[in-house]
Amino acid sequence: MASLLRLTSGHGEWLVTVDGSSVTIDGVEGEFVVTPRADGRWSITRRGQVYAASAAGTPPGIWTGIDGAASEWQAQPASTRVRHSVADDSVRAPMSATVLRVHAREGDEVAEGDLLAVVEAMKMEMPLRAPRAGVIKTVHCQEGELVQSADVLVELE
Repeated sequence: MASLLRLTSGHGEWLVTVDGSSVTIDGVEGEFVVTPRADGRWSITRRGQVYAASAAGTPPGIWTGIDGAASEWQAQPASTRVRHSVADDSVRAPMSATVLRVHAREGDEVAEGDLLAVVEAMKMEMPLRAPRAGVIKTVHCQEGELVQSADVLVELE
């Protein structure tokens, strides 16, 4: 029996149908096939391309890493009305991690998707990117520092 979920992130909202290992997303062409791997991660296959994926967190808030790109998601039953919070112009640690590289400097202008920092957790590097265009207000981390889940690492003006 298929499940219908509402996924939200800072970038939008999607209705997702999960039927066994098959996942379809409204507005996205094609099907995603998700299969567990022996190392505790998953393989996601779409149109012949295979991606390595991992997840951390407790629903409804989940951090995912897909081929090294980290994202935070909220998952609710599709019938649940999602309450959007005030926009948070900060980039947070996806989980307890070590800061490997900091690319952001206070006063830098950045475009949406620009690399701000790279953290490492569970032998996986995760690039953290600007959620929108703006100016770096404050950098709260430094290379080599251990950060905790949801710690603010970079703030945008």
